[in-house]
Amino acid sequence: MLPRTASGRCNRVVPLDHALATTAKIPIDDSNKGHPGRNGQDGGAATATTTTSAESSPTGTAPQSSNIGGTTSTTYAAPTTPAERRESEEEEDEEQEEKEEVEEEEEGEDTHYVSFEGDRSRVVVVDKKATFRRWLLGSAEADRRYKEVWAACQLTPITVLLGLVSFLATTVAYTCFVRDKRMFLIPGLAGVGNWYNMLTSRSPRMLRILATDFDVLFNIGNVALWAGCIGATFGWDERTAPAVLVIMMTSVMVLLSDASCSDFEFGTTRPIILLFTTSIFLSVIVLDQGGLFNDVENIVWVFNTHDGFHTTTVEAWEASNSTALTGSDGTITHHTYLRSVGNTRLLLYTLFLGSAAWASVYHPTECSILKNAARRSLSGGMEGLQLDAGSEATVDRLDDDDEVIAFMPAEGMIIPDGPKRSVLCFLLNGNHHMAKRINDVAEEHKGWGQIAMIIGLVVALVALTEVVPLNLTWLGILSFPDAARCLFKMNTQAVKLCISEPFDFLVPFVTLTVGLIGAMGSLEFHPGCCAFLASFGFIYVTNGLLFDADLTEQGIRGAASALPLYVITFIMFAWMYIMFVTGGYPSASSAHEFSFVFIRTHIRTSFLSIFTRFMTTPLLFLAKFIFKKYRYGSDLTAVIKIRLIREVMPKRDLAAFLHSRDERRSSRRRSLTSRRSAGRSSSQKRADVEEVRREVLSAWPSPPSSPGGHAQAGPGQDLTEPGRAAVE
Repeated sequence: MLPRTASGRCNRVVPLDHALATTAKIPIDDSNKGHPGRNGQDGGAATATTTTSAESSPTGTAPQSSNIGGTTSTTYAAPTTPAERRESEEEEDEEQEEKEEVEEEEEGEDTHYVSFEGDRSRVVVVDKKATFRRWLLGSAEADRRYKEVWAACQLTPITVLLGLVSFLATTVAYTCFVRDKRMFLIPGLAGVGNWYNMLTSRSPRMLRILATDFDVLFNIGNVALWAGCIGATFGWDERTAPAVLVIMMTSVMVLLSDASCSDFEFGTTRPIILLFTTSIFLSVIVLDQGGLFNDVENIVWVFNTHDGFHTTTVEAWEASNSTALTGSDGTITHHTYLRSVGNTRLLLYTLFLGSAAWASVYHPTECSILKNAARRSLSGGMEGLQLDAGSEATVDRLDDDDEVIAFMPAEGMIIPDGPKRSVLCFLLNGNHHMAKRINDVAEEHKGWGQIAMIIGLVVALVALTEVVPLNLTWLGILSFPDAARCLFKMNTQAVKLCISEPFDFLVPFVTLTVGLIGAMGSLEFHPGCCAFLASFGFIYVTNGLLFDADLTEQGIRGAASALPLYVITFIMFAWMYIMFVTGGYPSASSAHEFSFVFIRTHIRTSFLSIFTRFMTTPLLFLAKFIFKKYRYGSDLTAVIKIRLIREVMPKRDLAAFLHSRDERRSSRRRSLTSRRSAGRSSSQKRADVEEVRREVLSAWPSPPSSPGGHAQAGPGQDLTEPGRAAVE
């Protein structure tokens, strides 16, 4: 029989000890169990007695206690005054708000994790003694004798000192008037020993790997172009010798510093060399562009469709030639200043060296130049570190005591993704609920935005030819909504990783910005043209440079769409570039110029020349992205990179070292998996606790009517302080 209250209602009775144990985990003495049928056991139930006074009651009414089956239950009078009802309503509102907060928190929780890892199947191991010097000499014995002679004569510090002096002396001598130009051969020849010594310490295997790296080839081309430009301004006299033999060759060796087998050069002097070279090149750019180099000739490269290619001086060009792109006879003429071209290329090389110097200071065990494009995946493949074929052959022929140098990708990154990680959530100050709704709606109707983007871009490109009115370039802004959709759903942490890449992001981004400003200036900053060019640049940044930051599950699984997207962007970009250069856009004129004075140089250039000079760099990077996606797979990132770690150890320790790194990676992933499981069960745990709480409160005996006719507290009303603490 269930107990009945004074009003005659039947109430389910739950032992207090069971209720407290279910919610608050209070220990219960089960030594005297006596309830038949509970859990299939007989025994005496634990008895809990709650004693309170009227003063401790929430309603000020004395509690009613009943002992049924050895269990004491306590009830209180229900609130009857307006204040008590208001207090009860406030508590219900607080519970509802808490429930909504929990639901919103669960809605913004991370839905998946994306791993970024380097190529773990191509760990490169080289023999530390197998240097370029041994390859030149042909045997280990000849190499040993060579090193003995070199060390006995202290040639290493001598060549380093001569190299530093020749660097500084050449830079200073260029600013002075030297009557006998043959004097420049002295620093030119003095600096040869330094870069030769650097070359002989390189590993031939790593040199071959670096020779296929885009960043290395791009920057070698930059410094070689600068050397050609500076040699032309010197008239190819003796002053060209130190520019080529000292500055250019040393710069190339600095780019190949990751291939060094010398621990001293890689560990201690590498940051110093990189910082020194960076500062010297910045000085060279300032001195040359500022007109402080003595006895130089400012040369202009001229190309037109009638006479072909020829060179002239700046003074002759500005005095006898028009700045018009297209002449009265239809001849198209382009010109560029040789000094400006060389210094621009050298500036890009200097920025790359500066980023490498920064990395060498803060990550001394990582390579400055060598990096792997990361692979994105939702599962994060569990393959271990594996040697490539050449490394296995190298390891097999070495003894256990021989030292090897292992190059392997650094620890990968695991980035969580969810509504609260999106760029739109960041812009909305953390309102992930609103960000999720906006992103979901945008993805649902993205087809309309893509159609509008195609129509806007095509019409705007045609309008620039003035086949249709030029004002139709305003339609180019129709491409903005779809580009914004792509940006809003990107992961903020991944965007930060992209932006922090100084070479693969900042260089194309800065050159793109400067080039587009040049295009706008050549069009007299026509509002519609400026809107179209700004939208086009925004598309390049979001769909090109920031494509790696799309970590949604749809974006990861649909990574194959990146290649056709890059190809379409490249075709449209190249088309626009060709039309600007060949005069296909009548409103783009080279007559629109700007000028300023930098130290002693009066710099005068056209906006169109700025466009043609700077836009080649983002086009080249876009071509690199296309080649990598086509050659190595669509899951390969274009901008985010994983640096290589360089470790020196005896051959006997190599297998244990690789195994320890695999174990560390596996442990990290197991830890992440457990955290994800805990994150998924936390919401379920809250739901379970809330369900138990409702059961306990609903099972609490309904109160009998008070002597004054007032109903006492029902389920869910306040209990005593111990009872409320137990339930909560």
